[in-house]
Amino acid sequence: MIRSPRVSVIMAAYNSADYVRDAVDSIVNQTFGDIELIIVNDGSTDRTGEILDRCAEADSRITVIHQPNRGLPASLNRAISQAHGTYLARMDADDISLPERLEEQVEFMESHSEIGLCGTACRMFGDASGVSWTTTDPDEIRSRLLFWPCVVHPTVMMRRSLIAEYDLYYDPHFAQAEDYELWTRISEVTKIANLSEVHLLYRVTSGQKTARFEDDTTTWSGLIQRRLLEKMGVQPTPEEMEIHISLHKSRFEQSRDYVDRVENWLRKLIEANGETGYHNPGALASVLGERWNAVCAAQTELGLWAWRRYVTSPLRTAGSGCDPMSIASYSRRALSSLLERSRQGRTLKDMVRSVRNRFSESGRQVA
Repeated sequence: MIRSPRVSVIMAAYNSADYVRDAVDSIVNQTFGDIELIIVNDGSTDRTGEILDRCAEADSRITVIHQPNRGLPASLNRAISQAHGTYLARMDADDISLPERLEEQVEFMESHSEIGLCGTACRMFGDASGVSWTTTDPDEIRSRLLFWPCVVHPTVMMRRSLIAEYDLYYDPHFAQAEDYELWTRISEVTKIANLSEVHLLYRVTSGQKTARFEDDTTTWSGLIQRRLLEKMGVQPTPEEMEIHISLHKSRFEQSRDYVDRVENWLRKLIEANGETGYHNPGALASVLGERWNAVCAAQTELGLWAWRRYVTSPLRTAGSGCDPMSIASYSRRALSSLLERSRQGRTLKDMVRSVRNRFSESGRQVA
């Protein structure tokens, strides 16, 4: 008789001998015990397979599948095909789930039937530290997918019934950003949410992100974002996609022309959404307003001109609003940019003097 647990946890492991035992232990020792753990050993050449076999011998809830190396999307799809749980949860072979993770996510999913996929916040450890910032509102997550994945992959829990009903398997053609691509398809048929609490420790190791990896990820993300733009009725030109990718990566040019092009692009997105209704208007305005805020606050070379553009643009009033908090947010970003530039070779005193002079010049021009 096939066992049908409440949660099927899926994991792919490749040369993870140094960490995989801790990852497995963090799942089998959860406060929520009605689980199965399906692990695909994706052609490891170290002791990963041996360690996993010993884990399976010690706990009947663990199933290990050995295969030649096929990559992460294919490995996860194979694990999904073997799952029997009501819910499907992801786990990576080098991370650690905190003890109450699955219990908290199951409770949330049980009480929110409209949510099909739920992630959580995570805390980085190893060669980096800090807590991930998570958007919890489903409408805002859907709009933020225009720029970012919004959900930390190894924290995810989703309803397994959706996979069969809508063919929501990972796309094996995506060598990078396979999770981001899947979230965009899931967002078409159900709502996505995040828990604000930290329920996973996300390991970061030196050399994990190379320049080539980042470039490849940007390429794949660009393909995903173009799809989303087209679905909301926009056919971006190459120049517009350059602007969009710069907003995705938060790499803002310091020029009036760049600010002009950003405002035109963001306003075009709002207008297109007004025609198609693809996004909740308020959520989209908030997301685009935040990008406008970030771009203007980064323009430390443009002085009062950038401030005037920020406060007079409809992007500000449609997005972050006219309340004091939005002004405080702008000020914090601008100060952060000033401090960063001072660390790169100009003293803060020189920067303040430069900005003051530009304000004075702008005031004379206005007069």
